[in-house]
Amino acid sequence: MIIIKEEFKAFVRQRPELISYVTKGDMTWQRFYEIWSLYGDDEKVWSKYKNENDRIANDNATNNQNFSFSSLVDWVKKVDMNQVQKGVNSMQKVVGLLQGLTGSKTGSNASSSSYEPRQVFKKFED
Repeated sequence: MIIIKEEFKAFVRQRPELISYVTKGDMTWQRFYEIWSLYGDDEKVWSKYKNENDRIANDNATNNQNFSFSSLVDWVKKVDMNQVQKGVNSMQKVVGLLQGLTGSKTGSNASSSSYEPRQVFKKFED
């Protein structure tokens, strides 16, 4: 069983285009393993995955060449500023928490350091 797994891993290393199908959610490793266990290295079976990946790579190359300022502006328009604000607020809370843990004295923390303990042998009337 371990030898078969190693053979499948070697097969996937020879065909890195299969990884993109799994990361996109189009296929699962289990499904690829089942196809591999049935058909093995048969190029007729795996050619459709290779051809599809080549087409996607060519599309990405042309998209990278068409990158322009207008596409950047379109991307910025799609950004949800409420989500960005939530992220910034979360980061501010984390920084405040870390400052509190490290003992940094800034702002409201400085007023809490004005406490002076009473001398041990001093009575209240003195």
